[in-house]
Amino acid sequence: MADWIFDRHGRPGLILDGDCLRDRRGSVCAWLSGTNVYSKRGRHIGWLEEGVLYDSHNRVIGFLRDATGSMPARPGLSGTPGMPGFAGRPGRPGLAGAPGRPGKGGWSSNELDA
Repeated sequence: MADWIFDRHGRPGLILDGDCLRDRRGSVCAWLSGTNVYSKRGRHIGWLEEGVLYDSHNRVIGFLRDATGSMPARPGLSGTPGMPGFAGRPGRPGLAGAPGRPGKGGWSSNELDA
């Protein structure tokens, strides 16, 4: 089942859909393999663990409504839009190796939808 991922301001920005992340329009924008998150081209870009999405510097970039992972603070959530129609899935690329994970930081300076 697909679920929204919220940013540091509590706004929905990405959609978790099984083994991929989709943008607000429903297009695949990243792939999941275990807790690792990869770009559409197969480059490691972060982690998704216990409902919390971390960037490549292990800073929080987003979270699921029912996240149980470590976060600096949980903002209030804005309204949740309806799910968009989902585009077909592109071919999954070969995935790069996952780097060592740095210590956890605060909120990421990157925007969730970037």
